[in-house]
Amino acid sequence: SQIYIACQNGRVDQALSLGFLLCWIAGDLTNFLGCYLTNQLPIQIVTAIFYVNMDIIMISQFVYYKLKNQKMTKCKVFQ
Repeated sequence: SQIYIACQNGRVDQALSLGFLLCWIAGDLTNFLGCYLTNQLPIQIVTAIFYVNMDIIMISQFVYYKLKNQKMTKCKVFQ
């Protein structure tokens, strides 16, 4: 739901920091690696992959809206 709300208001770059998102994906990647290396149940591995994919989507949104909002700010300055 957070991803949907972020698309609606376009303010992801103001709500979250890139450092936070990078720490978040690092944690989820180590979770996936731990699940894979210790031969956990398939559902645990699938869940870990799901979380990593959601992190990638959130980081992509962050970068997209950061660039979009910077471009809009530059356009307003020149008007």
